[in-house]
Amino acid sequence: MRYTQHIKTKEIGEKGQKIIEGKNVAIVGLGNVGSAVAHILLRAGVSLRLIDKGRVDLLELASQDLYLEEDHSKFKAKQAKKYLEVINPQAKVRTFHEELTKNNIYLIDADVVIDATGDMETSKLISEETKKKKNIMIYTAVSGSKGIVATTDKGVALDKLKPTLAKMKPISEVGVVSPAIHMAASIIASKTLRNLLKKGSSKDIIQFDVWADTLKKSKA
Repeated sequence: MRYTQHIKTKEIGEKGQKIIEGKNVAIVGLGNVGSAVAHILLRAGVSLRLIDKGRVDLLELASQDLYLEEDHSKFKAKQAKKYLEVINPQAKVRTFHEELTKNNIYLIDADVVIDATGDMETSKLISEETKKKKNIMIYTAVSGSKGIVATTDKGVALDKLKPTLAKMKPISEVGVVSPAIHMAASIIASKTLRNLLKKGSSKDIIQFDVWADTLKKSKA
């Protein structure tokens, strides 16, 4: 079985794996962290709803390991679906080449919603919708060697995060190192699986700097 290593663990087990395979996760934003999380969760057997209107950019391939050079200028959603379905044909992948708005917010109807957009207005939409539905939302942002992951079922308090986000300059200015992306993706994937299994994943804000070897946790 392709999930043997999961089934062997006390954290998941055979019963947990069956639960995971019946769950659905929405990921909004298929750039660096979003595509990395999609890869991890799909290998775990989670079915995905992927939402992104953007295109693959050759200049971003150092931080987006799901795509290839030949994908340059092609739609991220389409290319992600193509590769992910090869990686795990057993899990379902639905993609939406759309910009998330109030008119199509129903696209994020899932057991867990991951916001990897890096866009404050879209994050507000996702936060309002998940708060209304009492769904788990996981917000993330990375730049340079720093990252933040916020998990909540009451909508993300974006105003509370603004001081932290202000200290994280845009990727367009400072770039991003791959370890920061994979750190965020690993935290998000772990929290997602624990929430899907109702294992009591904490509702918190995690800040880290992979270059300085620091990690700080606070209440969401």
